[in-house]
Amino acid sequence: MIFMRKILFNILLLSMIAFFAIISCKKGSIETNYNPSLNVANNQVIAERAYSQVFNIFFMVVSDSLLKTTGSNQIFGAECTYQDTNGIVYVIDYLPYYTSCPDGKVRKGVITATLDKNFSEEGAIATLSFSNYVVDDLKLDGDNSISNAGISTGLQTYEHDIASATLTFYDTVSHGSYKWSSAKVFTWVEGAVTPGNYEDDVFEIAGSSSGSDLYGVEFAAITDEVLGDYFSCRWIRTGRTYISTPGLDVQSGYIDYIGEDTCTNQVIYYFNGNPFYDQFDQH
Repeated sequence: MIFMRKILFNILLLSMIAFFAIISCKKGSIETNYNPSLNVANNQVIAERAYSQVFNIFFMVVSDSLLKTTGSNQIFGAECTYQDTNGIVYVIDYLPYYTSCPDGKVRKGVITATLDKNFSEEGAIATLSFSNYVVDDLKLDGDNSISNAGISTGLQTYEHDIASATLTFYDTVSHGSYKWSSAKVFTWVEGAVTPGNYEDDVFEIAGSSSGSDLYGVEFAAITDEVLGDYFSCRWIRTGRTYISTPGLDVQSGYIDYIGEDTCTNQVIYYFNGNPFYDQFDQH
């Protein structure tokens, strides 16, 4: 009898050990580290916003009739010049020191746009280069081009191509650089009937991008729902972007811009169906 009780006790003990081992294993399997995925999504949002603002500033400058007439004008906080004697060149100069801009951001440095023909003509291509161009604590490097792609389904479209950009942070939290490339189509959906008034201008952005984040994680992104680029808002307001990160445990997710009814700096990242809120005070 004692022998049988020992056998039963050992069986019960082994069963309990196996049970807790299974529970421990399951617990470990659901403890996912989402931080690498969130870092990627964060870098994608910052790059998307930074380069959409480059498009917006360029669009305001090349659309300014006074600048083309007089050769100089102040536009969106920048001292801008225009000349067409040796090709068409626009210089957007935020001076050596930080300049406060209407969107609440501060900028310095120079954007130079060289065009092959008047930008109002279909097929015109502008090559943009940066010289120490910094927005708040974010420095942009790398040439990019904006072209007049003509009318599509009754609306004016432009293409913004970024072959290879480097974005560098200078703050104490995120110091470092990451890479980004992008091919986007900007469709002018509101504001075309009020030239010179940019507050009512809205563009829809669609396309793809890719890069490697601050920690070297490679990613790709594509717009699932067009992004809403409102000139009256310093952030992208609406739309959704899918993110692919094949080198991470969590290999996909999406970014949801949630400012449908208002200008907001908040976004939601979804990974494995879990929402993560973020907001940007600067970018």
